[in-house]
Amino acid sequence: CGADSLSGDRLGCFNLSLKGHADCVEFVKSFGVPTLLLGGGGYTLRNVPRCWTYETAVMLGEDVKDELPYNDYFEYFGPDHRLHLPVSNMENLNSPQYLEQTKLQLLEVLRDVEPVH
Repeated sequence: CGADSLSGDRLGCFNLSLKGHADCVEFVKSFGVPTLLLGGGGYTLRNVPRCWTYETAVMLGEDVKDELPYNDYFEYFGPDHRLHLPVSNMENLNSPQYLEQTKLQLLEVLRDVEPVH
């Protein structure tokens, strides 16, 4: 899942917080299998490094401060200079029925995936 699903992305239509986005990383991490985490995606330049910084920290089990340290690119992250982004109050148009249908379709596809031994 690319950073274009974060709240405030210029082209994405989702409204995920960094924490919500990183919950997916935490879920994959819970399987205890070797994982390669690749950063990318997103059309709001200042949000992509925030996302992948936080998700790398989650994968490594490290805490990171919300307040960003001063650096050469500090002004890109203004006006608040924080790691975590505010989420908008975008209306959730996903009905419970739609979400359940989507989940069932995904599980059906996953059932046909052969496990790696």
